[in-house]
Amino acid sequence: MVADEVTRFHVWAPNAESVQLLVFNGEGGTQEALGMTRGDRGEWSVELAGNHEGLEYLYRVDGREAVDPYARAVTANGLRSVAIDVDKLLGTATRLDSVGDPGNAIIYEAHVRDLTIAPGNGIAHKGKFLGLAEEGRRTARGNLSGLDYIASLGITHLQLLPIFDFGSVDELGDLAFDAQYNWGYDPNNYNVPEGSYSTDPRDPYARLRELRQLVDACHARGLRVIMDVVYNHVYDARTNPFELIEPGYYFRKDAWGDFYDATVCGNETASERPMMRRFIVDSVRYWARTFGLDGFRFDLMGIHDVETMNAVRAALDEIDPGIILLGEGWAMGNHAPGVVPADQRAGALMPRIAMFNDTFRDVVKGSNFHIEGAGFVSGNPSYLPDDADPWTASPAAEELFDAMRGSLTQRDYLTAAQSVVYNESHDNYTMFDKLRGTAGLEHASLAEIARRHTLATTIQLLSRGIAFVHAGQELLRTKQGEENSYRSPDHVNAFDYDRAEQFAPQVAFFRSLVAFRRQWSWVTETDYEAIDVTTVPVEASGLHLSYRVKRAFDGNDAWVLINADSGLWQAPIAAGEYRVHICDEHVVEDPAKVRFGEEFPVAALSVVVLEKL
Repeated sequence: MVADEVTRFHVWAPNAESVQLLVFNGEGGTQEALGMTRGDRGEWSVELAGNHEGLEYLYRVDGREAVDPYARAVTANGLRSVAIDVDKLLGTATRLDSVGDPGNAIIYEAHVRDLTIAPGNGIAHKGKFLGLAEEGRRTARGNLSGLDYIASLGITHLQLLPIFDFGSVDELGDLAFDAQYNWGYDPNNYNVPEGSYSTDPRDPYARLRELRQLVDACHARGLRVIMDVVYNHVYDARTNPFELIEPGYYFRKDAWGDFYDATVCGNETASERPMMRRFIVDSVRYWARTFGLDGFRFDLMGIHDVETMNAVRAALDEIDPGIILLGEGWAMGNHAPGVVPADQRAGALMPRIAMFNDTFRDVVKGSNFHIEGAGFVSGNPSYLPDDADPWTASPAAEELFDAMRGSLTQRDYLTAAQSVVYNESHDNYTMFDKLRGTAGLEHASLAEIARRHTLATTIQLLSRGIAFVHAGQELLRTKQGEENSYRSPDHVNAFDYDRAEQFAPQVAFFRSLVAFRRQWSWVTETDYEAIDVTTVPVEASGLHLSYRVKRAFDGNDAWVLINADSGLWQAPIAAGEYRVHICDEHVVEDPAKVRFGEEFPVAALSVVVLEKL
């Protein structure tokens, strides 16, 4: 802690015999080793008289040198910790009012470099926090780009792939287009922004100021910001400060002392241990308060435990109960006996913590891991999970109806707000590439692929739960068929804003769907009892699904008609007067009264939403 009178250093190393503070006089400067005093609870400390703002330091623990795991500033590539008074540097963060019920959120997931790096996008600070904060940017062809484009979509939250200090990119290396790339799921220093996204990685203050500028710029546009956090593993456990300072404590190991590796990243952290849990909670609290963040997405949340995640939720509630908390609830990890994993099976034990709904994803577009597997929108009337017995297939329309209601029966959730409905994310194929590779669609025209793609997005934005959209989903983003682009070059990952011109009708429809979702509360209702009482199935067979929502439009019922067939569907309805709100990839802003008989013609591969008068 840096103050005018004294600068204090603390590190928890209960099993250490000797701990020293190593201080440096600038890059490559002279080094001084100061002995630290052990406290009653295994904490070592030392005080330096005066204000030592900007001091570079390391800890030496029984001869092992490590950066401070709690450091809030580091030198380039995280080689040394830097003493800093962050509150004095940045001041009080701005906060936006929450969206209320998490079901009102529409999250747009993106990568800082993807959105800013491409040539011709009009953005000056390529690949930087500041690049995404720029206003008034257009591509060389005159199309909106950067923050202006994102804000134009009407989404409520911008979720950023890892923005903490990660290890796979050399901050002092070539950062030009196609030179280096990584998503960043390889943490080095959890409480420090990534240096390659700053204009000067050598300046420990630049990354802090510039990230704050980005968040403030988003808030000024009414966009809330969600941080993707990766506390489940580190870049290299053997050289990580956790392991160097207190070996064997922060990571799960087997009987032979080897690191468990359920993350498939070389290690998995032990969140159930008190000091690891405390670190995670303190870290999330720091990011929320210091940068005014509006949500956190936990990578591989199933590695963690229920008690830790509930502690995170409680800590965020003290700051703002409207902060969204979501994570990957996949069942995974080598948890100790008695530890309850924070996965989908424990949804009822983690109130107000949402999880990605892979059932919704897979029933809509088919197998997430086998590109040829077809889903409802690609003409498959049956649903079969990847790991299921072939004889257990179920009707896709029935499974979809439940998933659209927030997985009322499919999941052990408390409300639909725990269901994150999504069709694609940074992981795996984009939906466009998936449909291109689906069996039976290999020779489909671009127009047909676009209709199936739009059908999937329409279903998603009419579903209960938190809507989660991958950046570029609205413009049929492609990664050239690359399934896992975590370290693919920029020419694969860079966002193509001009593609919004090629698919202008789809982007316009997306914007109007977002506005429709935000306008009508029946679409975002998350209370299971209310959903169950008001949502009535009409038909769920083959490639057709229709249902009625009672009192949806100011007391009038809604009829939702979904046709995933390649031909016209004469959908059965009740005869009478209606307003047509959505039809054949259009949202009607001021629908007129129209009388219909007992059928309504639903165009191939489309959705109709009617209001019964």
